[in-house]
Amino acid sequence: MLVSEARISTDSADRYAKQLCNHASHMGARSSWAPPDGTVWFPDGGTCHVTAFGDALLLVAEAATVAQLATIQSIVAADLQRFGHRDGIRVDWSTGVRPQ
Repeated sequence: MLVSEARISTDSADRYAKQLCNHASHMGARSSWAPPDGTVWFPDGGTCHVTAFGDALLLVAEAATVAQLATIQSIVAADLQRFGHRDGIRVDWSTGVRPQ
């Protein structure tokens, strides 16, 4: 399983996490939000787990293939950066492989 993480410093983590999960469900993905955690299941495979802390938003993307992971990273980063453009939100992913 390929895994990628991003930690975003923000005082509005809860708002951004909820907004991401709600937006995903409107765009055809399945999602859940139960503060402080959320998950987005992408139709073509893979997930993004979201955790809102008081001062940061943690994103953990998981996928079986490099292409799926790249798609998840691209979609989540674009959405969050659009939602948080006034706050200067930037998503920088670090990628690794999780042992099975």
